[in-house]
Amino acid sequence: MANKNRLLSIFMFSLAVTACGGGGDSGSGAPTNPTNPTNPTTPTNTLDDEFGLWLTDLSEKVILIGYQGLEQSAEAMLGASESFCALSSPVSSNLNDLRGSWSELNASWQQIQWLKVGPIVEQSRLFRMQFWPDANDAVGRGVDNLLLEPSITVELVAQQNVGAQGIPALEYLLFAASTDSLLSAADKDKRCDAVQSIAGNIKNMATDVYTGWQASGGNYTGQLTQGTGDFTSRKDAVEEVVTNWLEQIEKVKDEKMLKPLADAAPGLPNIAEFALSQDSLASVKLNLASFAAIYSAGDGHGFDDILKDHLEQTSLADNMQAKLDAAIASAGGLQGDYADLLNDEAARTTIAETIQAVREVRDLLTADFVQTLDINIGFNSNDGD
Repeated sequence: MANKNRLLSIFMFSLAVTACGGGGDSGSGAPTNPTNPTNPTTPTNTLDDEFGLWLTDLSEKVILIGYQGLEQSAEAMLGASESFCALSSPVSSNLNDLRGSWSELNASWQQIQWLKVGPIVEQSRLFRMQFWPDANDAVGRGVDNLLLEPSITVELVAQQNVGAQGIPALEYLLFAASTDSLLSAADKDKRCDAVQSIAGNIKNMATDVYTGWQASGGNYTGQLTQGTGDFTSRKDAVEEVVTNWLEQIEKVKDEKMLKPLADAAPGLPNIAEFALSQDSLASVKLNLASFAAIYSAGDGHGFDDILKDHLEQTSLADNMQAKLDAAIASAGGLQGDYADLLNDEAARTTIAETIQAVREVRDLLTADFVQTLDINIGFNSNDGD
C-alpha cells in the first residue's frame, strides 16, 4: 500500500508540473512566460511642433535663400548698369547683356514674390520693388517724371512714387523703343543715371530685407519660427504664410494668365506682367516652382511630411503634390513669346489648361488641405472666380 501511495504522489506531482509548463524541451527546465504584445508607437510631436519644423525649414531653405539670391542679383544688376553706363559708345550686345542682368534680377524676385510678411512689407518695400498690376501707368509716369529731375540719385529715387523705384521701372528703361533706347535716345546719359540709381535703390531694399531676416540682423526668422512678434502663435504664423501662398496662386491664375488670355485671340498681351521684356511666361513658371517649394519647405520638413507622418493623410499629401506637378508640367509646355502664344489657338488651349491646373491647386488648398491641418486662411481679395 505504501508503494501504491508513493507512486500516486509521483504521478500527481508530474501532472501538476506539466500543467504549469514544467515539461518540454527547455534547456533550463524553468517555466517560460508569454511575451507581452507591443503597443503601436504614437507620435510624440504635437501639431504645433510640426508647424515649427515646417516654419524653420521654410525660413532656412526657401525664404533666406530667396532673399539672399535677390540681394546678389540686385548687386549684379547694379554692377552691370555701372559698367554699361561707363562705356563711351555701347552697342546692342552691351545692352543685351544689361537686359540679361535684369532678367536674372527678376527671376530672383519671382521666386520670393509670394511672401508678404516681414521686412518686405515695411516702408512699402513690396510695392517699391514691383508695382503691378499697373492699370494707371504709374511706372511710365513715374519714370518720365524722374527723368525731368536735374540730377538723379539713389536717394532721390527712394523718395519717388512706387512706380519709379523698382523692377518694372528698370524694364521701362531697358526695353524702351529705339527713340528712347539707352543706345540712341537724346537723353541717354540721363537715362543711364536713372538706371543706375533705380538699381541702387533696389539693391538697398534687397539688402535691408535680407538683413532683416537674418539672426545677426533683425532676426525676423525667429519671429516666424516661434510665432512671436507679428504673430500670436506658430499656428498664426502658418496661417499668415499659407494665406500669402493662396494670394499668389490667385495672382498667377488671374492677373498673370486669365486676364491676358481674355476671351479670344489675340488676347491682351499689353497687360501681361512684363509686356516689354517678354519675361511674363518665365515669371509664371518660376511662381509655380515656388509653390512646390512652399509645400515641401525646400525639400525639408514640408507639409507633405506633416500630412503623411503626423496626420496619416498620405492620399491628401500625394494629391497635393500631384496637383502642383501637373500645373508645373502644363506651364512647361508653353514656349516662346507670351504675346505670340496668346494669339495662337493651340497655345491658348494650353494656357487655359494651365489656368485650370492652378485652379485645382487652389481648390484643394482651400478645402481638404486647410481643414485637415485645422488652419484658417485670411480674406483673399485676388480671388477672381
